[in-house]
Amino acid sequence: MEYIISNIQLLYGEELDVREHAALWIKNGLIKEVVDESQLPAGVKVIDGKGAYLAPGLIDLHIHMMWDGSLNPVRTSESEGFEQMLIRAVSNCQTYLHHGITTVRDIGSIDDIALHVAKGIKRGLIQGPDVIASGKTLTMTGGHDPFWARFVDGKDEALKGVREQIFKGAEVIKVSATGGVYGRTEGEEVGNAELSLEEQQVICEEAHRFGLKVASHAIGREGIYHSIIAGVDTIEHGHFLDDELICLMEERNTAWIPTLFVYKQIATKEGIPAYARDKAIEIVNRHRKAFESYFERNLLIGAGSDAGSPCTSHTALLDELYTMYEIIPDAKKILKTATVNAGKILGRNVGQIQEGYRANFILLKENPLADLRNLEGIEEVAVGGEFVTRWIEDF
Repeated sequence: MEYIISNIQLLYGEELDVREHAALWIKNGLIKEVVDESQLPAGVKVIDGKGAYLAPGLIDLHIHMMWDGSLNPVRTSESEGFEQMLIRAVSNCQTYLHHGITTVRDIGSIDDIALHVAKGIKRGLIQGPDVIASGKTLTMTGGHDPFWARFVDGKDEALKGVREQIFKGAEVIKVSATGGVYGRTEGEEVGNAELSLEEQQVICEEAHRFGLKVASHAIGREGIYHSIIAGVDTIEHGHFLDDELICLMEERNTAWIPTLFVYKQIATKEGIPAYARDKAIEIVNRHRKAFESYFERNLLIGAGSDAGSPCTSHTALLDELYTMYEIIPDAKKILKTATVNAGKILGRNVGQIQEGYRANFILLKENPLADLRNLEGIEEVAVGGEFVTRWIEDF
């Protein structure tokens, strides 16, 4: 597969610089070169981009594809069998694609459903975004999100849990370092540290030995601290971050996925289970303040929606970006959290329009740097250079 898409305005490289009169040369699913429209090579098919803005495909670093985004997704999953949850996950992957989300990181699924979906996409059996999935999460017995947990207690079990998930095809390891807001009606608090420092150290060492990154659900301070010291790659949520913890994250190159929108939803929507709403109300303002205080610090911040969670749809990555923008009104910096920064956090050549990167991109009617809501004006989506909606004629 080889073609050039011309008549576009390109958001190029790390800084998303707008390049006019440029064309993008795609070959075998990768970006081969950015060329001038006046110097197109002979013998390569040229596609008219119709003046659209070509931006990197969006990346959602925190999803749960098999959840339904209702008021109480746990209740839904308890009423469904494996087959229905699998069908829902596949359907949600179509939703991601058609909203310009070309890469997702699924970090928690019942019965490793996301691993099965990821394999199906890679084999070409179903259409979907690039999926990086953990399958089950590593959690202490009785810990956060037990419905998709692989319970581990002690260093030996932690080691075995990592190896099991790698054997099943996980490409990221997820741990629950603290309690959470939603998931269990009783028996957990957001401030409680769950997996020990020693357990997390074993998990990180083994995952890194196999080239996998570790994502840590961490809300309370002690659990965040243990995760950073243990060597996790991303802190998910991070409500109780403070100056000392941020300094440690900077020293150890630990990234942060705040997931602001989902907690605002849980704190404000009628019908959310009361136990979850009460906990969210207590911490949502702290979350916002942490983001405002630490956004400009020397650490990578990536966008993750927690899609599938209560009142959080599988298009909620856009809502996450809008929520970030309300706090930090800089469209370019916010867009980078779901493109450039996210690609760096994954350690993969995605998230940028640049030579050698995977050809995941979106064509937009208007410039998203002028208004993030222009991300909703999608004309076309491509994953690995292959068009999704077939808006471009005769391809």
